[in-house]
Amino acid sequence: MINLLSPARTVFIFLLFGVTWVLTTDSLLRWLSENTPSLLWKGNYTKGVLFVLISSGLLYLLLKKYKRSLLSSETAYIRIFRQSPQPMWVYDRETLRFVDVNDAALDLYGYSLEEFLKMTILQIRPPEEVSRLLESHKTVHPGFHDYGTWKHLKKNGALMYVDVNTFCTVYKGRDVEIVSVWDVTEKHEAYEALSRNEVLLNSMINSTGDLIWAVDEELRFTAFNKAYQDTILHFTGINISLGSKPILSDDEGELKRWEGYYRKSLGGEKQTIEEAREMANIGLSTAEITFNPIVNDDGKIVGVACFARDISERKNQELHLQRALERYNIVNLATHNVIWDWDLRTDNVLWNENMNTLFGHPAGSTEAGWWRQHVHPDDEEAAVKSLEETISRHGKKWAVEYRFRCADGEYRYVYDRGYVLYNQEGKPYRMIGAIEDIDDKKTYVEELKKVAHMGSHSLRRPVASMLGVVAALDKENLGHQDNLPLLAYIEKIAKEMDEIIHDVADKCNHIFKEVEQ
Repeated sequence: MINLLSPARTVFIFLLFGVTWVLTTDSLLRWLSENTPSLLWKGNYTKGVLFVLISSGLLYLLLKKYKRSLLSSETAYIRIFRQSPQPMWVYDRETLRFVDVNDAALDLYGYSLEEFLKMTILQIRPPEEVSRLLESHKTVHPGFHDYGTWKHLKKNGALMYVDVNTFCTVYKGRDVEIVSVWDVTEKHEAYEALSRNEVLLNSMINSTGDLIWAVDEELRFTAFNKAYQDTILHFTGINISLGSKPILSDDEGELKRWEGYYRKSLGGEKQTIEEAREMANIGLSTAEITFNPIVNDDGKIVGVACFARDISERKNQELHLQRALERYNIVNLATHNVIWDWDLRTDNVLWNENMNTLFGHPAGSTEAGWWRQHVHPDDEEAAVKSLEETISRHGKKWAVEYRFRCADGEYRYVYDRGYVLYNQEGKPYRMIGAIEDIDDKKTYVEELKKVAHMGSHSLRRPVASMLGVVAALDKENLGHQDNLPLLAYIEKIAKEMDEIIHDVADKCNHIFKEVEQ
């Protein structure tokens, strides 16, 4: 299709005029040669002169109209350039100076048009981008070219990321490049944050000794960490890869069992299993394996995430603890102590049946704070402090004496002992112990103290009297009649002392019988 204001139209009109002129004037000259031959030569001259005059006028009109059309088109293109919502500018490839900048670019960068026209394209780049820009500028790319993402600076110094596209052309006799940019700062920062998170996540999953892997709906590997890859390679000799299936055994039953785990989780079920195997040079090794469905944004299950960790040490500790508890329970049958088990992670304490037998409180589970509430207010601070100090210095054994409140409100003296268990990281996670009721013993001790006090004070008086009488005796002549009253008094004192000794003995025997009972 011919543009009405294009050079092709001008040539077409001139051609049409020329052909029409030749055909018309030749016909006229042929007519003159037949009717008035004398006018033939004048007709030839007139034909040439008229053709030049008319064609010149026609060309002038056409060129004038074409120039007006060009000016109108240039004005329209400049208007489109100025008002385009896409930030754009034109710069001189030789001087790198801005030649023109549209309104969108003025708003984006914060400069005025006058400021832009005094600058070069280097001045909107951070220093570290300048050498890269100059290097890329050495190569001329004809037509449209995508330069990718660059860093640019706004007038206020803010850094932004832009995608740059260029088009080389000639403008007002100069080699220029038309540049359009897209502000992709938010997109770039989001991508960088995602990349950092991805790197951090990969570092985290590859720095752990736990095994992590995932499969899709077709039971093909979609992810795994280095620990899992190395473990599979070590025990099976298979170097797994993404997209491969977890066929890690020749045992058909074993493969079906694992496929069953995956299929259950693909059906939406979360699972936790324990897998125990006899390992060469290691012995029995136990792993805890969890299977979790992977759900996408649409709520569809697209795979299974699996985690396995070695719990052999924990299982051994539990086995040792179980055996210790069995032994302790046997001892408890003879001692009637209250056995307690404190889970430090949940802060719950489990009390055995002797809690009800000895103190009237129901057996079962309570929060650790319940114990503190039943310690005598005068003993609570010392008891709690000794417990906290034992745990803080990573001690294993703890023992303290305090008064404990029974269900009827009465306080009884107890002797509490505990043993602290620590995990592989050295953090306390469990504590077991026993509470012994020593209230009767404390009572007996107090009674014995009273007896001792009574015996010592009751005997001191007659002993002092006897010593005084003995000092008054005539030791040189014991048979002297003056000694008779003194000897009678000594006999009286001796009988008094005998009564005191019998009284102390009776009280002691009574206490010993109560202890035996």
